This record gives sequence, C-alpha cells and structure tokens, in this order.
Amino acid sequence: MRSLHIGVDAWIIQDGNYGDFEVGGSHRFAVEFSPHEVVAIDAPTSAGCVLRHVGGALHEIEGAVVRAAPNDWVIDFGMRAFQEARPPEWARPGVLLRGVVYLGIDPFFYFERLKNEPGMPDLFLEWTIRRICLETTPWVESRDASGRILRARADRDPTFVEVPKTDAWNDDGGHAHYVLECDATEPAN
Repeated sequence: MRSLHIGVDAWIIQDGNYGDFEVGGSHRFAVEFSPHEVVAIDAPTSAGCVLRHVGGALHEIEGAVVRAAPNDWVIDFGMRAFQEARPPEWARPGVLLRGVVYLGIDPFFYFERLKNEPGMPDLFLEWTIRRICLETTPWVESRDASGRILRARADRDPTFVEVPKTDAWNDDGGHAHYVLECDATEPAN
C-alpha cells in the first residue's frame, strides 16, 4: 500500500471528469506530476526509490525515467506518474532522477488520450481517500498590463483545513484546491 498526498483543483471535478470526493471513498485514477527542481543523477542516494511528503501535494522523490516520448514522460519513484509535456533533454528510460514534484489527479490527459499511446504503461490505481484538506491560503489580486484582474495565492506557506468531502462548486467560491491523503490499494483493472 502506498500513501500519497494528491492535489485536485475544483475545475477538474466541475468538468465532470470525477465526482466530488469524500473521506472513505474509493476512486480509480492515474497520477500526474509537475516537476520542481528535478534533475538527473549519476547514482541513487539510497537503496531504493524515495518518496517523502514535503507539504501540500509536494513530495521529494528519487527514482528513474520509465518513458520519454516527444510530448510526455513517465517516472517511477516507487509508483509511476506522468507529465504531458516535452521531457527535459536528459530524460531517457533508465536515467535516474531526484527532485521535488507536485502530484495531482489526472485531469483527463491520461484517461482520454495518453493511455492509448504505444509504449505507455498502465498508470491506473485504485485509491482510498483517508483525509481531505481544503487550501485556505489567502488570494491576492493584481492587475496585468491591460488592466485585467488576476488572482493568485499569497506567496507564503500554504494553509489548509480538513473537510469531510469536496464541494467543488461552492468551496472557495468554486476555485478550491484540495489535497487528498489517499492509499493506493492495487492496480485497477
């Protein structure tokens, strides 16, 4: 069993790709990663893969590249996750890596398209939700060069409050970000 903190934005639920989540519920999905400071390494620093929760949906990882296609790549750090983006130049299958990644629920990229790509591994897992945290970091408004109002979270450590379920249409005015603490039980078939 693998336990992860996986992010999900309200729009992913609002798009109808998933229903609202609740503590104790089980769901089948793939995990997407967004790299922060991920680099190739020559040798691992430990005997196996590394997966360490940093905060929110951020994790320190150490693992290897499993797939590197022109517009997507898959990494393995004790579990597999994908990113639909051009991989770094150094990313080739077997290359070791280390860094920090944001882990999120696949919005639709994998289950609608990528799962059918030649050579793409099966990334679906069955997840049980143990805890749900709603981000409460304040929003800050600014204006861009043309005067449009932009909203972004305050540049500070994020804050969260525990909730029993998501309410994507109402929490945080419909702009909620959640972190699901969940366990992968077994590959979904």
